[in-house]
Amino acid sequence: MAGFEYRGQLNGADNPILENLIIGNSVTVTVGDAVLMTTGFVALGTSSSAGIYGIVVGLVTDKGIDLNNPHVTYSGTYTDSSATYVAANDNQTVDKVRAVVCADPMALWYNDSSGTLTTAMLKQHFKLTDEDQIDQGTNSATVGQFQLWKLDPDADSDASKGLWRISLPQGLAFEPET
Repeated sequence: MAGFEYRGQLNGADNPILENLIIGNSVTVTVGDAVLMTTGFVALGTSSSAGIYGIVVGLVTDKGIDLNNPHVTYSGTYTDSSATYVAANDNQTVDKVRAVVCADPMALWYNDSSGTLTTAMLKQHFKLTDEDQIDQGTNSATVGQFQLWKLDPDADSDASKGLWRISLPQGLAFEPET
């Protein structure tokens, strides 16, 4: 599985904060991507993003109808097998297709990182390699977009997998570290 997958809440609740946010023009978004808001529209998270707004958990029309529905029309391209939408170059003003984003800082996310994780890395912070994977080699005590909470959550002896929380939510005021 690629990308991030919701695996519960730090506070024990099961009611994550979800928002339907318009995808930026010509942006390719896949369910499981880490995203941020740029000029009011969804953009992909990167290793250099100052903060992550949330994780994409769905894709819908401007009326909230799932893009899987065969009765909806829009200008971009949706691929059901990968749950990917390529927005048209005028999506912000015409179709306004939206990403359903979990913007909950208490949410835990499964991700298969780029390398081996160790117990010493628990509670450390990491950056992204790209919008759907943690860069295992960027662990730091203080700087990073995600924080490692649990190793090998599926108990399948795969040391690259972990449960993560967004440690630097874009929605909170902050002064970025260097």
